[in-house]
Amino acid sequence: MKKEMITKIAKETILSIQKIELSQLNISDYDRDFFKCLLSTIHYCFDIYTDAIVRLLPDDDEGVPDYFVDFGGGEGFLSVFLKRLGLNVIYCDICHSSAQAVAILKKETGYGPDYIVEGSSQALRSFCQSRSLLPKYLIATDLIEHVYDLNALFADLRALNPDMSMVFTTGSVKSNILKSKKMRRMMVEEDRLVYTPVRKQFLQENYPDMPSGEMEKLAKSTRGLTFPDMKAHVDVYLKTNTLPVLDIDGYNTCDPQTGNWSERILSKKQYREILANHHFQVCFENGYYNVIRRHPAISALAKTVNFFIRRFRRPGSLITPFIFLTIRRSG
Repeated sequence: MKKEMITKIAKETILSIQKIELSQLNISDYDRDFFKCLLSTIHYCFDIYTDAIVRLLPDDDEGVPDYFVDFGGGEGFLSVFLKRLGLNVIYCDICHSSAQAVAILKKETGYGPDYIVEGSSQALRSFCQSRSLLPKYLIATDLIEHVYDLNALFADLRALNPDMSMVFTTGSVKSNILKSKKMRRMMVEEDRLVYTPVRKQFLQENYPDMPSGEMEKLAKSTRGLTFPDMKAHVDVYLKTNTLPVLDIDGYNTCDPQTGNWSERILSKKQYREILANHHFQVCFENGYYNVIRRHPAISALAKTVNFFIRRFRRPGSLITPFIFLTIRRSG
């Protein structure tokens, strides 16, 4: 499918979404706020969607449309776009209210996913296998940095279709040193103020006889673990008096209740190693900044920076706001 056609339909899709009366939608306050946030940068979002689609669909794509997965689809803007392109669409998101919101968006626009799956990659895998669906493409924006277990994710996606081509985007760019420092400071504070107390409460409830000193130590050493993995970690400690070593850096942290990572900042080498374990290869490309700004000078600056990022790939990676990961079967 030609980029010109995809871009044309993107503009039409944006107009159809902008016509929706947000206050009239029967959705949660959380989804209403998220919807409003997306509307404020909708052209930027659709630029990213368009570039992701172009990376996957060949120019001469003809015939029966293959199934396309909108993974971690949130409010479903991408699903509406994909359907307007004439593709078969499977929407998947772990959030119940988002799954409800995309169904409402489908009614409002007349376009939307053929299937709505509520859950993780495991739920997507089970759903597709039970219906003999074989998705060929997958797009996930701002998701990979929040997934608790990347090996489990790509094991599920490989089992779903080992020949599936995928594009992920992430703003957790290790090469962008200034952005990485900012995210790391945020994670340290979030863990100290939010997640360490939650882990400590879990220890108090499950190990009431544990001395307070040990409890403090374990509340810190179990950073980045969900409650089930915390218990396994603590049980090893109680048997051996040795703290297992966590395979994360000194900043990354997650919600122990859900496993949702604040921001997992991985290097390209780490991504390659994880994907190679599941027989996938990855190509990294720099992203770009939003050029639609209120102040013309800021817009002009964004355009200049984007030109530099595109023209000079390696130095551009030091300032890129996000990256594309295009993933295909290796070999």
